[in-house]
Amino acid sequence: MTPSHDAPARGWALLSIVVIAVNLRPAITAVGPVLPVLGGDLTLSPFAMGLLGALPVAVFALVSSIVGHLVRRFGVERTAVLALSVLALATVLRSWPGPEANLWAGTVLIGAAVAVGNVIVPVIVKRDFPTATPLVTGIYVAVLGIFAGLAAAFAVPLAAASTLSWRLSLGGWAVLTVLALAVWVPRSRSVRADARAARSNPPTTGPGALWRNRDAWLLSAYMGVQSGAFYISLTWLPTVEQELGFTDVASGWHMFVLQVFAIGGNLAAPVLMRVGRDERVTATLPGVFMVAGSLALVLFPGAALVWMCVIGLGTGLSFVVSLTLIAVRAGDLHTAPRLSAMAQSLGYAIAATGLLVAGVLHSLGPSAVPLLIAAVGLVTAALGPLVGRNRTIAG
Repeated sequence: MTPSHDAPARGWALLSIVVIAVNLRPAITAVGPVLPVLGGDLTLSPFAMGLLGALPVAVFALVSSIVGHLVRRFGVERTAVLALSVLALATVLRSWPGPEANLWAGTVLIGAAVAVGNVIVPVIVKRDFPTATPLVTGIYVAVLGIFAGLAAAFAVPLAAASTLSWRLSLGGWAVLTVLALAVWVPRSRSVRADARAARSNPPTTGPGALWRNRDAWLLSAYMGVQSGAFYISLTWLPTVEQELGFTDVASGWHMFVLQVFAIGGNLAAPVLMRVGRDERVTATLPGVFMVAGSLALVLFPGAALVWMCVIGLGTGLSFVVSLTLIAVRAGDLHTAPRLSAMAQSLGYAIAATGLLVAGVLHSLGPSAVPLLIAAVGLVTAALGPLVGRNRTIAG
């Protein structure tokens, strides 16, 4: 469905994007602050805790590659309903008392559902808001960041408020997913021609064309390293801060502040992307912030809150830049889901690898993870001038 240009239709389309954004991070970002409690309750090894943090992102990589097939088969709307339904059930399953398998199965299903949402949103934005892609992407990512931050900030207080502890802290977010379904189920029922239209207008290039495109690979790598910096920060910096002497509550709120500044980066990105003839400067700047903030955390840990702000600006800018580039670089609506799937499949494989490395390095001391973030930020900055060139990707 392509909405008409009247305000109510565009407002409904924007609302549907926003409610997806609300749900794509809380089930993941709430884990970091309660990871020590969860690990102690279930007697998880350090490796298992590292795997728990990396598993959703690894699933992103595996599932993202098939999302394009789901969109072509069922249409965007019904694919969104499927993803939200699985997310609601998986969020409850992960926290359900019983065998430890609930935790792992729920985590895998959460990763699968979020992966679908990650891929389809740039497609929806390009389709429904073709002349306002950076602005709508910025709004989407800002909302995503707000709820990611809230989930991190309230994780420990929610766990402390009930005998259910971390189970309530992680499982309660399913309520928001049910509310999102109240928006998307009626929308999916009103759409019947979406999937048929996609099948009646097949793409003109073969499915392997993108995989031979250098710019598509560069954009995928950029997506990967910036995602790696974000997920390593959200998963491991609360634990790092606790080892540096901050309380678990303080570290959770520091993650909220990180997300607040990430939102500032989200909202600044559309403005910065209009500066100059292309996006090279805007794509490079986030890596500079990541390097500066993480190195400062190692050198001056007492001012950790300040460095969370700097890292947040970097991750916030980079996420909007990467999603916007996926949407605007795609040559047409057939290429958009393919490019989104490729960039996120490869990108999250890189991010998951980074999370596993962070889990291993963490045992070396509290400086190891920030130094890893600095290294990832350096690669982000190096890729910025390459992905920021104004190129159209066809495939």
